[in-house]
Order: sequence, then C-alpha cells, then structure tokens
Amino acid sequence: MKKSIFLFIILACTVSMQAHVFDYDFKVANEDGLELAYKFNKIDSTTVLVVHEFAWGDYGYTPSTINYPEFTGDSIRVPAQVTYNGQSYPVVSVCLYAFANLSTLKKVILPSTIMNIDPEALNNGTSLEQVVIAPANPYLTVKDNVVYSKDMKKLLFYPPYKADSVFIVPEGPLLITEGAIESCQYLQDLTLPLSLKELEDFAINSHSIRRVVFQDSVRIFADGAIHSSNLEELVLGNQVQQMSWQIWARKKPINVTCRTKTPPELTLGTSSYINESVLRVPMQSVAAYQQAEGWKLFGSIVSIEPPVVSGLDNVQVSWVQNFSATGYVWTLYLDEEHTQRYMTLTFDANGHLTGIDLAGNHAPAHMPVLYEEDEEEPTHFAEYYSFTITGLSANTTYYFTRQSLNGTDVIDEEMGSFETLSGEPEGLKDNVQSDKGQCVKMLRDGQFFIECGEKTYSPNGHELK
Repeated sequence: MKKSIFLFIILACTVSMQAHVFDYDFKVANEDGLELAYKFNKIDSTTVLVVHEFAWGDYGYTPSTINYPEFTGDSIRVPAQVTYNGQSYPVVSVCLYAFANLSTLKKVILPSTIMNIDPEALNNGTSLEQVVIAPANPYLTVKDNVVYSKDMKKLLFYPPYKADSVFIVPEGPLLITEGAIESCQYLQDLTLPLSLKELEDFAINSHSIRRVVFQDSVRIFADGAIHSSNLEELVLGNQVQQMSWQIWARKKPINVTCRTKTPPELTLGTSSYINESVLRVPMQSVAAYQQAEGWKLFGSIVSIEPPVVSGLDNVQVSWVQNFSATGYVWTLYLDEEHTQRYMTLTFDANGHLTGIDLAGNHAPAHMPVLYEEDEEEPTHFAEYYSFTITGLSANTTYYFTRQSLNGTDVIDEEMGSFETLSGEPEGLKDNVQSDKGQCVKMLRDGQFFIECGEKTYSPNGHELK
C-alpha cells in the first residue's frame, strides 16, 4: 500500500484493490485528444481520480502492460475538472500507475486541484523529465522539477529521467515518501538535507545511485529505506541510533562512513560483502566499532579524520566538516594534561581562520604562520578542512583538542597529539644568499628561523610577522 499526504486520498486510491485494481468508471478526452480514465472518489463522490486504464486482479499487473497504447505524444495535461453525464467533477489525485510505461512521455502538467500524485503514477519505464504544477495549487509545489508538498516538508516525487547526476536536496523536507526517488536513469550522487527526519520504506529505490549522504539528523533507518544494487558509498550523520544492513541491496562491497561516536544498533540481515566493505568512523571510536556486534564484521575499520602530519617545525591539521557547526576551535597544548595552553585558533563554519589567541608565557616567540591547504568551499559532507601551522619548535610533543561549536555549545570534540621532527631543515645552509642580500640561519627558543636584514622567515620561506 502506498502512503500519501491525505488519508481520504489513500482510501480512495486503494479501495478497489481487493478485486480489480483501478477499474475505471468513465473516460473523458482531454484537450490533447487523449482519453484519460477516471474513477469516482469513494470517500467523496463529487470528486474523481485519474487511474490506470485497465482493470486487473490481485498481483495481476505487469510492467510491460501499456495502459494508453494510442499515446505517442511527449506531454499530458491533466484537467482541473471533467464532465461526465452532464455533471462536472474536480480532479483531485493521480493514482498508482496512472501514466506508467508511456515511452514517449516527457512532461506532465497538473492543475491547481490536484492534492496528491502517487510516485509510481509516472515510473516504470517512462522517459519523464518534468512535472509542472499550477502555481495556485495549495497542496503541491515544484522546485527544479522535483515535487514537494506545498510547505516543502515532504519530498514526493523526483522525475526518473531528470538529467542531473547529482542532487543535493534543499533544506526543508522532514520526510521522503515511499517511492519518491525511484527508477532514476541518471542520478548517481544524492545528498539529503539536515532537516530530514524520516525515510519511508523504498523512499530511495534506484539502481543508478552510487552515493548517498545523510547529514546529522536521521536517527533510525528502516529496512528497505534505500535500495540500490550499485551503491558504492553511504555516509551517515552523527545522530543515527539504529540501522539495518538490509537497507540497501548490494551486488558489491561498499564504503560506509558512520560519524556516530557510539556504534548504533545494527541489524545484520544478509551480511553479504560486509567482510569486504570498508567502514570509516570517528578517530576515537575505531576500537569501539571493532568490538561492536555487526560492525566488527567489516573487512576494514579506519578513522574518518586524516592523520595529523608533522614536520620539523610545522604540522598539517585537518578535521571533518560538521554540518551542524557554526564554528570550530583548535587548541594546542604543551602537556598531556592540557594545562599549558600554547595557542588557540578559531574558524568559522566554512573552515576559514577567524582568530589566533597566543597563551601568555607559553606563547611562541614569533607568530606562527597558518595557511589553508584548500580554500574552496566544501560541497560534500565527508570532506575535511586542512591547515598548516609553521613556526613550531622542533623535537617537541604537542597536544591538541578540536571542538565543533553550534553557537556556544560544544557539539563534537576530539583530542590527539603529534611530535615535530628532530634536526635541522633539510638543505638549509648556514648562510643563504637571496635577492635581499645575505641571510643567516638562526636558532631561537628551540625554533629555526632565517633572518634577511630586518625580516624573519620560517625555514620553508614564509615571512613571520
């Protein structure tokens, strides 16, 4: 049974399923000359539904059945009302399989009276690219050819032949309904919004999809919510508490990223390919996942975060983007107990440096130099921000914390340490000739510098302010 927006529409579209499904009451030619089949709404006999033309018994439908064999056009316009036996009836719904299997159909135009369109009304082999809904419709709306409820709280239908390979669902939808994203031909990369709270069964049912990204909102994944035999990557936010390995159909190993620190409850079901799949989890949670039921069966369990890479007087620091964060704080310490703060760096929600706070007596003699590895704005959930800090002391162990903030609240935190290398910078001579004249290598407070006249540089050539 299909779930829909209005209860009376659910009943109206399914009431005849026990014997002959969608046996129509009458047919009326629309303005294009195509005779559409209609059925009286059993709840409200003053309205009608667009239905499948042929009657068929229980489980008697076959996808190869052509319901409008005479149709060769590329668009269908559903009227706002039809007249039958001298009586006018508003058209309020387009039901299951109503326009299925029309190989030339590319566009459907719906009037302001339509309250509901079943996702599978247009699937199963059509070439549909576009759905147009009258702007005055109080129940439904279209954004970028995707159908939503008028308040944008529900995603109802994604055209299966929409040409885009990437779809980033805009913020707003709380629910993706059953069959909403189904039988897509081109869609491969799907990113779901932070607003999303629930997916109905078979909400995402398309073998073209190779990557699905969930942000930090969905808590429970029901069986059957995702089906794609070609799924290669699944990214889960940090709120998921329960999930099932059966939520996707698989023909090969996949990469799974789960940002929840405590391993969610996992129902295995069929565990094929799990021992060949890679699981990426928060750095401090690797051991917990290696011991957790179900999760421990993954062939490889690794950290999401890239490693902290240190050199002689520098370190590359990285962290995974948190979509719930409005900013980040990176703090360096000289001791494991985190009592001797060295410096604190603050960043905005896009990972851009906004402040440096040097810590009194423990502050470095010269301002460290920071530069971004990649200044591009992130477009995918699992990408990370990366900065390099130079001007640190050689042969020194540093300890750090990284916090994600939402306002003033700490919503995510990690800790770690790194050690800078021993020795002198490779290839650096005592005296270096430059276009500024003679330069001299200096060792001060355990750090190497190059002084050229009145200016001071780090060993890799960055001027220290």
